[in-house]
Amino acid sequence: MSGPIVDTVGIPEVFVEALARVERIGPNRRLVFTVTQPDGAGGAERVAVVKVVLPAETSVYLAAMLLNDTPEPLAFASLSHAIAN
Repeated sequence: MSGPIVDTVGIPEVFVEALARVERIGPNRRLVFTVTQPDGAGGAERVAVVKVVLPAETSVYLAAMLLNDTPEPLAFASLSHAIAN
């Protein structure tokens, strides 16, 4: 099951080191990603660089795609079964 082709030309790419926080916003989730940068005093600090808001259902598919290292979403029935157990 392939999704539609999406043109990504002109969309900036941002490197992130960590997912710092997942926040609930009604039926949606906000994912906050961070990088570490020097703080000017010889140390380092985490700085938020990207915030993505998406529907909760989509976040489940995104997690499955990342865990399975595939651009294809899993069948929702098998995913919900795996979560329930």
